[in-house]
Amino acid sequence: MAAGKKSGRKSQASNDFLEPLKPTITGATNVGTGRPFNNGAVIVSFSLPALSPAATSFTVTASTGQSASGASSPITVTGLSTFSGFSPTSFTVTATNAAGTSAASDPSSAVTVTTVPATPSAPTATTAVNQDTVSWSAPANGGSAITGYTWASSDGKGATVGSGTTSVTVVQEGDTSQTYTVYATNANGNSGTSAASNSVTTTPPFFPPFFPPFFPFFPPFFPPFFPFFPFFPPFFPFFPFFPPFFPSFVGGGGCTGGCYAPWWNCPSGPPCCNECFF
Repeated sequence: MAAGKKSGRKSQASNDFLEPLKPTITGATNVGTGRPFNNGAVIVSFSLPALSPAATSFTVTASTGQSASGASSPITVTGLSTFSGFSPTSFTVTATNAAGTSAASDPSSAVTVTTVPATPSAPTATTAVNQDTVSWSAPANGGSAITGYTWASSDGKGATVGSGTTSVTVVQEGDTSQTYTVYATNANGNSGTSAASNSVTTTPPFFPPFFPPFFPFFPPFFPPFFPFFPFFPPFFPFFPFFPPFFPSFVGGGGCTGGCYAPWWNCPSGPPCCNECFF
């Protein structure tokens, strides 16, 4: 109030020549919901004393320097930071009329300013057989704890995971290429969506060439020499042998049941028999 001026039970006309009395703050409330990251807002309510000359405007100033003006209560102050050192924030109010500006109100209680989380940086994607691994870093939380993350792939897959998860494994088809994005959520809403990750091509499964085990020839076996064919090998496991005969190797003797494959050049003198009928 200007020196020498007094307010009291005088006519309103007299009060028109006096600046308003010091306002009183009646409330300061964080907005939070839907506020962009690091652009917080607080609604400040106030009143003038009953005997105060009328004010034509009010200015609310935050302890961090932001201010806003209006013709009446309440007034919303925006552009408030959520970072440590800037929040919590307190506020004062002044009232103005043609005669001047009042003294500043007493500071409000400190208000914790919150917004949605910051936009995460682009995730990192790596690949393995029929799956990709997507990882990201937790962003600044906007003054309110992050409650979850939502990831999405360029081929339409996606899910929401808890706040403690910053890496997921995604089942994908081999030889497909995709990128990934992620956003964070807290009580005030969703952050912006990150830039896309690097593109990855999912590794397909590897099927080595199949070489079946070697199976010896089954009789009749046709050896590349004359005249001993068809030739039924006389040793295990070259079977089945076909009845009515069961070959048997005779190293240099005769056959009691007849010779199936004589050998005319045996060292002990011909004829020897390779295979006999029993």
